[in-house]
Amino acid sequence: MLFVITDMRVGGSQMVLAETARSFDPARVKPVVACLKDPGALAPRLEQAGVPLYSNLIGGKRDVRVLWRLMRIIRRHKIRVVWTLDSGDKMFWGRLAAWLCRVKGIVSALHMTRKADGTKVIERSNRLLEPITDCFVAVAEAAGEYLIDHEGVPRDKLRVVYNGIDVSRFTGNGRAEARKELGLAEDAPVAVHVAVFRPEKGHDVLLAAAQKVAERLPAARFLLVGDGPTRSQVEAQCREMGLAENVLFLGQRSDVPELLAAADLSLLTSRGFVETFPMAILEAMASSRPSVCTNVGSIAEMIEDGRSGRLVESEDSDGLAAGILEIMENPATAEAWGRRAREIVTTQFSLQNMVAAHEKVIFSLNG
Repeated sequence: MLFVITDMRVGGSQMVLAETARSFDPARVKPVVACLKDPGALAPRLEQAGVPLYSNLIGGKRDVRVLWRLMRIIRRHKIRVVWTLDSGDKMFWGRLAAWLCRVKGIVSALHMTRKADGTKVIERSNRLLEPITDCFVAVAEAAGEYLIDHEGVPRDKLRVVYNGIDVSRFTGNGRAEARKELGLAEDAPVAVHVAVFRPEKGHDVLLAAAQKVAERLPAARFLLVGDGPTRSQVEAQCREMGLAENVLFLGQRSDVPELLAAADLSLLTSRGFVETFPMAILEAMASSRPSVCTNVGSIAEMIEDGRSGRLVESEDSDGLAAGILEIMENPATAEAWGRRAREIVTTQFSLQNMVAAHEKVIFSLNG
């Protein structure tokens, strides 16, 4: 089968694809990946697993030669199912190439429900190709309902394939070593937030909550992992609020399992319906860490409020601070919620479950 994506940079859709493609039983599914642009940092994971990878297939918005290039890949590998990831050019050209090559199954997976600017995910040009699309895939039930209600996805064509992770990579062990590496005191209350720096991720709300927490727990530390266009703005706001000692900006990191081991809890402070099924929260759950999250998107399908974490309303910095303090000040609660979080991700959102769900869709179309 052929996956069509923009690139393999570090991101949610890309991480899902990298793990899924590497984990198929090659006797059942032989994956091929086509990146319309540069391959990105995750490409070596595919290449090391022997997954054929094509890149730089499009030269610009009007480069129609991408259609011929995709068709050549489909014919070379005798592709029977084409699976596009998210909207835009890859959704359009990938499906059109598949239809022209008469493949048996055309799938469009949508890992988001709105673009960052709040506009609809499926553009007009892509709506025109709905009749040739056999299946649309959402990453959660709530996300699927949103796509049906707001994006016009036909209910009878929608399938849900939950994201999953390799639980074995996230043990939550090594707390003392991880804290020593980061220069954190052994007894300091620590929260971690992993997200790109963009307005919809709510870093300003996080800082407002952090200020309230620091007033009560001056030793509390907040690890902000990631980079992006608003990072410098958030850093300036942090200094203005007097939080320079409490908030650590760690940038883009490849040692997230170790950072989670150093933390007592994970945070998600996103706004509106920009989140669907974030990998960062699954990773925290696998590390036996409770999470305090804004109740947006499909987060309620991940977090059991009062059993594996806390859900608060979007923009509610007071509620966020209360949830953080509840965990930081009650180690027994943090431990119990962390155990439940790992139980949920192990039984429901494992890599094996995600791969099996992909295969179920593939074989339902491939016969």
